[in-house]
This record gives sequence, C-alpha cells and structure tokens, in this order.
Amino acid sequence: MLPYFDDHAAWELIASKLESGHEVETVVLDQPPGRTGYVMKIDLNPGRPRLYVKLQLGAGVVIGRSFHESERE
Repeated sequence: MLPYFDDHAAWELIASKLESGHEVETVVLDQPPGRTGYVMKIDLNPGRPRLYVKLQLGAGVVIGRSFHESERE
C-alpha cells in the first residue's frame, strides 16, 4: 500500500527528489492539448509499484497533476 501523504508531505517529497537530481521525463499533455508535463517515477517500497508524479508549469506556479502508484512502467 502507498504510504499516506498529506499535501505538505507530497510537495516535500517532490521538492526533495527534484533537488537531488531525480530523473524527470517530459511528456506531451492531453489536457491542455500540446502542453508539456514533467513525470517522475519514484521507488518508495521494494516490491511495490513506483510512485508516479506528474507536474505542469503554470503562470509562476507548479501544478500537481498526478500522484499515485504507477499502473504501468
């Protein structure tokens, strides 16, 4: 089971991973069409699916789009 994350803990994890140089993949978003999204797949627990995090850059803000166990690799 995915550990519980409140909003603060989720953003702390994301910031920590970005600051440590975790791999980030760019993807083309369906909504809004053609915009760029940023995906991280984070190993939290051995034997469990990775945590899937998708972000989007907005006007001066980072928008959290997805935060869940990865359903596919």
